Parts: sequence; structure tokens; C-alpha cells
Amino acid sequence: MKDRFYLACFRDNVGSNVSFQRHEFRGYHTDISQAHVCTREEAQYHFDHAREYDRPISADHVDELAVWKVDHQYIPNETQIIDGVIGYAVFVKGQYDGNDVFWLNKKSFETSTDFELASYFSSEEITELGKQYIAIPYYLAEKAKRRTFDFSKYKYRTMTQGAGLKMPAHLKKAKRRVENPKSRFNCPSCGKIVWQYNPYEFDHCDHCGHIGD
Repeated sequence: MKDRFYLACFRDNVGSNVSFQRHEFRGYHTDISQAHVCTREEAQYHFDHAREYDRPISADHVDELAVWKVDHQYIPNETQIIDGVIGYAVFVKGQYDGNDVFWLNKKSFETSTDFELASYFSSEEITELGKQYIAIPYYLAEKAKRRTFDFSKYKYRTMTQGAGLKMPAHLKKAKRRVENPKSRFNCPSCGKIVWQYNPYEFDHCDHCGHIGD
């Protein structure tokens, strides 16, 4: 059993990131550091009064699986080459998971929203990159990073039920009812809402044609 819980609202997920109730119940945010922390007793109370898309999740599990990501709204969205700066982080122009950018790793030449996989580029190296990439001082990206939790990693039996909570009767009835079998996603490219049957991974977007990995 666990005694630390975050209160998630899957309706307010942003891209693949779960949104959590903030400190003092001031709305929702994907930044785990802003999440309100409950005891098991408090979490059960909120679960007993929850909506179909609300879930208390073990904070220990969330913290263990957290990934550092960067929201493009808090960093420059054009290349910034500054005298005296020797280290840069590089991301893909116009590609997002919700609001999060995809960082370039120069060893694998693959991209990921996980900032810990972002390479440290020199000012000479970024001059050789194509126009599809944006380079900014590494310290700006590091300053803007936040811990997030991917919705696909949520496991009810382990992180809620297995952590010591019981699903209330009204949610059991709602689960059996299954009014809408589709799950809500935001397209990583254009940001528009997409409803799909796969609840774990983004499939495709009919608006812009983006196809999931």
C-alpha cells in the first residue's frame, strides 16, 4: 500500500501527458512538481467523489516513471546563437507532443520528447544542421524542463487499486456502461483533438495526416 497520491484528470491531458490537480486545487497542470499530494485516506475520499475521467495515482509510481520534457511556449521557437554560449540543445521545428518539443540526439540521430536524451551541441555543430531544426542555448531548455507522466504508462491495477484504493460503486457502473469507447488525444503535429479506440498510443490525425510511431 502507498500513502502518497496525485489526483489525475484524464480529460485535461495534454498530448501524451497526464494532467494533475495542482497545489491547493488551483486547476490542472502536467508539471508533476505542481501536483497536489494526498494521503491514501484523502485520495480515497476524492476517488469516492470522482468523475469517470478522474483517478488518484500513486505518487511513488508517477515519480519513478516521470520524464523531463519542455513546453515550446517557454523557450525560443527560433534558432538563438549567442556570443559566449558554447552549448546548445536542438529540437525539430513544428513537431510537438501536445506542447512538448522533440529533441535531437546526435549519436542516434533520433528525436524524443525526453530532454534527458537531448544532445549537447557545439556552436560549430549546429551550423551543419538542416532548416528543420531549431537550436537554442542548452541552459534555456534545461531551465524550462518539467517532470511529466505519460498516460500510456498508467496501470490502474498497480497504481491505483494495487496502491490501496477501492473503485467506488458509481465508477464501476460507469465503467460497465462504456458510453464512449474512444479515448481523447491531441495531435502531436497540429494539436487538434483526435478521438480513437486505442487508449494508449496516438494512431493518426485526419486533420493534418500525422501518423503515430
